[in-house]
Amino acid sequence: MKRFLGSLTLSRLCISSVCLFAVLATVPAYADSIAAFSFTSSLYRIDDNDTAELGYNFTTGSAPITVTALGYINDGYNATHTVALFDVATQQALPGALVSVTTVGGGGTSTTFTYTDLSSPLTLAAFTQYQIVSQFFTGEHYFTQAEGFTSQFGLTLDTAVYGYYGAPPATPLFATNTYPPNTPGSFGPNLKILSPDPALNQVPELSSIYLVASGLVSLTISKLRRG
Repeated sequence: MKRFLGSLTLSRLCISSVCLFAVLATVPAYADSIAAFSFTSSLYRIDDNDTAELGYNFTTGSAPITVTALGYINDGYNATHTVALFDVATQQALPGALVSVTTVGGGGTSTTFTYTDLSSPLTLAAFTQYQIVSQFFTGEHYFTQAEGFTSQFGLTLDTAVYGYYGAPPATPLFATNTYPPNTPGSFGPNLKILSPDPALNQVPELSSIYLVASGLVSLTISKLRRG
């Protein structure tokens, strides 16, 4: 009876271990992402009743940046926006950096965004200028002249951009018109990144977790044999 119970326990343990390894294999090896840019208040441009593409250029610092999601500000319009990333030097869209974002709620004092995850994280090269852009629609308003503005370490916000005034394409194109550099924004779009601070991105390596799990299995087997 004791041998039967031991075999039953060992069998359950093996099944549990297989399930554990399968789950661990699906765990992403990166930490939670954070908004690249944020602000505490801004001007809500209700005086502009047309439609266009809108966004901004930004530059990466000395280290690559990993993008996990693209988003749009919750401006109360409750619409679906297409958000895209471009390489400024080539004016070409980055592969895998195009999402649809449906916002709900918010309004003229909003500082929050809705995000859609990329199909897989995207790495932006160091010391490179990029553009994030989306469309705003007739009757929708945008945010500019942000106060209490914050850029995550390793990112610099450059000029606000716009394009295709009166007729923005369904899929964003590179925007070539710019606002003065003293106008933070415009929002519109935003992106989520892994923190450039390595201390905030430390997660256990899967190899370490596997080692611990394997050790527990071996310990249990050893005890069962001795029993």
